[in-house]
Amino acid sequence: MRKKLQQNELVYLAFGSNLGNRMKHFRDAINELSVFFKIKQISHIIETEALLLEGSPSSWNIPYLNMVISGTTNYSANELLIKIKEIEKKLGRDQNAPRWSPRIIDIDILAYYDQQILEEKLTIPHKEIKNRDFVQYLLTELEYKIPDEIKIDINSYTALNHFVLYPKFVGIVNVTPDSFSDGGQFFQPNLAEKQIRQLITDGATIVDIGAQSTRPGYTEISSQEEISRLNEVLERCSDIDCISIDTYSNEVLEYALKKYPNIKYANIQKLEKLNEETIKLIANNNLKIIIMLQEVDYHWFEKAIRNLEKQGIQKSNIIIDPGIGFGKNKLQNVEIIKNLHDLKRFGCEIMLAHSRKSFISLFSNTDARNRDIETVAVSSFATDTGMIDYLRVHDIKKHMKFFVAKTVFNSGKKCL
Repeated sequence: MRKKLQQNELVYLAFGSNLGNRMKHFRDAINELSVFFKIKQISHIIETEALLLEGSPSSWNIPYLNMVISGTTNYSANELLIKIKEIEKKLGRDQNAPRWSPRIIDIDILAYYDQQILEEKLTIPHKEIKNRDFVQYLLTELEYKIPDEIKIDINSYTALNHFVLYPKFVGIVNVTPDSFSDGGQFFQPNLAEKQIRQLITDGATIVDIGAQSTRPGYTEISSQEEISRLNEVLERCSDIDCISIDTYSNEVLEYALKKYPNIKYANIQKLEKLNEETIKLIANNNLKIIIMLQEVDYHWFEKAIRNLEKQGIQKSNIIIDPGIGFGKNKLQNVEIIKNLHDLKRFGCEIMLAHSRKSFISLFSNTDARNRDIETVAVSSFATDTGMIDYLRVHDIKKHMKFFVAKTVFNSGKKCL
């Protein structure tokens, strides 16, 4: 049995962010850190009020996301501090901004193995642990033993909100009158915008916007009608940097990508309909492209990925979707989810789009709009396989609550 690491054999880092896409900043920081820092544990994320000095500008009063991770590194504490400052600068933090002002990313060394350091630029353990109930709360989640002399009673501690960094959630907004579970709910541009912003608040990594219904028996609309449905929504959301367009129309993609540079993803249900010019546009814009399997034939992925790479799209920008509910019967959908490991051999990120789909009727008699509990259960099974990178779901808030609880009760032991 592998020896359990004790807290004095680990380094603990605290993350904070209250500007821009806060969860993206955390992920970007982790990607940079992973080059020289091996993550062992990760807490869930809590949202807290900004800590401000009296007289601070009211514009600084923006809630923070906070997270703690633990791991190991071969760098000394001072070398690690230098590398952390380099990451903060790379991610856009203003090194000359006033203390207590909002920041894109803030990374602090809370503890460095069993060392005690008292220097002008570095104090280990971090001197503010004793004053920050939310830091102690997150350290406790990772089973770090707070010294009795600085321990705060955190039984009554309450955060503004709770999130998890992984899995990554893709929110769904159908700008259609006839989608299978939410048709008409967000057909009006103002309602679509409100839902998009709500999904981001709830923790969406990507918000997937579709104006063409693909429910069974749907009637295909023209590209011009699709653009008409999308245009005002995209205009209203031009400040959002996590938008995905769900379409298989060359005209729609070309129009959207040329007019709205904030679009970062293209969700393509019928890859064979895209022409070379559109694929080149996706490659030149460095978009991530989601490709969906229409039939139970995994060899299609091999060919599709190879062709996309030949046309300039990097494999790291390809996300594969097994296409639950498309060209497959209910039992085949269940088998795909039970055998997600079969998809890993393609070397791409994997998205599961199973939310409220008809296969759920095999074990539930609820209608499509009321299948969120069943969807969460399938999401839990899928993530436990370790194969899934993205979950495309309608109700992110319920998923976030579930995965926060799951993370806390796993005591942060689940590694990335």
